[in-house]
Amino acid sequence: MIYDVHCHIQETPASYGVLELQENIRYCVQATNYVDWKDVVELKQRFGDKIIPAFGVHLWFVEKVESGDIPSNWKDELRRLIKEHGGIVGECGLDKVARNRESNKVYPFEPQIRLLKEQLEIACELDVAVSLHCVRAFGTLVDVLQDGQKRGMLPPRIMLHSYSGSADMLRQIFCKGELGKRIYVSFSHFVNGRNVEKSRQCIQAVPEDRILVESDLHDVAAAGEALASVIELVSQARGWSADEARERLACNSRLFFSQSDKS
Repeated sequence: MIYDVHCHIQETPASYGVLELQENIRYCVQATNYVDWKDVVELKQRFGDKIIPAFGVHLWFVEKVESGDIPSNWKDELRRLIKEHGGIVGECGLDKVARNRESNKVYPFEPQIRLLKEQLEIACELDVAVSLHCVRAFGTLVDVLQDGQKRGMLPPRIMLHSYSGSADMLRQIFCKGELGKRIYVSFSHFVNGRNVEKSRQCIQAVPEDRILVESDLHDVAAAGEALASVIELVSQARGWSADEARERLACNSRLFFSQSDKS
């Protein structure tokens, strides 16, 4: 079994037919904007244990939370969906460079931090994992996670998805000490294939039982090839055979999703 631990295939219903034919891939489908939560529920209901749902509010929609376009009771609905359908919290996170396509302005950062903290606390409360986006904001993310750790308000398992930070940060902070006991690091061909040497160094910096892989794609028809590419990257970086890589990654994925999976 191969786990795609982070994808957005709910956005391309035209390719759902591929799911009918696949038997060896499970997808963690990450909702991002409240409106698409129902689409992920429908995928789960239609395809059963091929789908692990994830419900969250991505930082790209932080202005809709602030304006009230996303209803003020979104946190209650998030709790309800996870309790009813299982899964994890995500996608959520921080990004200092992403821009609103309509205004061309960078998304406001302080509201991003508030939104992230709220979702981390929900994941902690429900004792489920979380999938985090982080671009050019790793210092702040570390501060948020370390503050949550001090207050006893961290989720049990935290995925850094399509990790784009440095290998040194992994070794010195994310994969060390008490925080390191919760951290998993995921890699994708879509993001990490852009700088193979840096990605190899990062893969080597992560404990072997904390490495995950993902497609980070919207089209399930392209996910299989993307997963094969990133599994090859991981196997080369770690010196594993292809079979060993798939076995280890599947084991890591099952541990990451433990207690969150209502298949």
